[in-house]
Amino acid sequence: MPLLMFIIFSVKNKLQQGSWQAVCDADLLPFVLQEKQSTQSRVPLYTTSIAAILAIIAMAGPTWQRIPTPVFRNAAALVIVLDLSRSMDASDIKPSRLARARYKIADLLKQRKDGQTALVVYAASAFTVTPLTDDTETINSQLSALNSNIMPAQGSNSALALQHAVQLFKNTGLQKGQILLITDDDKIQQAIDKADLPSAFQLSILGVGTADGAPIKLAQGDFLKDASGNIVLAKLNSHALRKAAQESGGIYQKITDTDADIDRLSHYFDQSAKHAEAVNHDLLLENWVEAGVWLLLPILLLSAFSFRRGLFS
Repeated sequence: MPLLMFIIFSVKNKLQQGSWQAVCDADLLPFVLQEKQSTQSRVPLYTTSIAAILAIIAMAGPTWQRIPTPVFRNAAALVIVLDLSRSMDASDIKPSRLARARYKIADLLKQRKDGQTALVVYAASAFTVTPLTDDTETINSQLSALNSNIMPAQGSNSALALQHAVQLFKNTGLQKGQILLITDDDKIQQAIDKADLPSAFQLSILGVGTADGAPIKLAQGDFLKDASGNIVLAKLNSHALRKAAQESGGIYQKITDTDADIDRLSHYFDQSAKHAEAVNHDLLLENWVEAGVWLLLPILLLSAFSFRRGLFS
């Protein structure tokens, strides 16, 4: 609208230029004006105005055609599920199972090059720390605050946590993805059966702990005991975790003192995403094709008329 007002004002001003008849006496005009009046061309004004209008339309991004675009990022979506039950406080892995698990999550996030990531924690119930997002720094900033004491009730409800992870995918319209369960739960197969995990969501497991196990130290300084008064010794059953991961379409990796565990998991997630892209199972988004760039051609042509008067005459 400001441009149209400017054009109208400019045209009106051009029409009024040289109108001496409005200010001079008719008897004086022959002595004031030349016998042959020179007419100033209005072509530059018109061409510049049209070019300016086309430029505004081009910057607005006109479009009338859509093309389907594969959404490769969907296959790379990952939900990390972290066990915050009391057994994760065992210190058979220094400084503790939970502390080492947090370090491993941070290392995994550093290697995430593409795809969205979410973090879920659970004990007796499951909670979303961060939904699926591209901003891994948001997840990193929450890791240090994660400990077993923040959970309202203790337990190890892995089935509920897996259902919660699947719901995160569905909330964002994703019908498949990767789940990484970080736990020491030796009853994971029962949890998977109870969760009724869809085959489109592959479950990988990072086992935290050792076969020998360790007692679980409480905040009061005592050790966790069972109903009989015996000290609970939390042991890692790698065989059960490996079998559960393989039957769920993922891989099992025991936590290590090096980067070998995270390197293997990252490589697996990357390869799974590439395979999904190759078989063309990704969702398609219809993107509009912006056609404003084609208006540059008439804009350049019209600009030539106003750049130097008489260029094409």
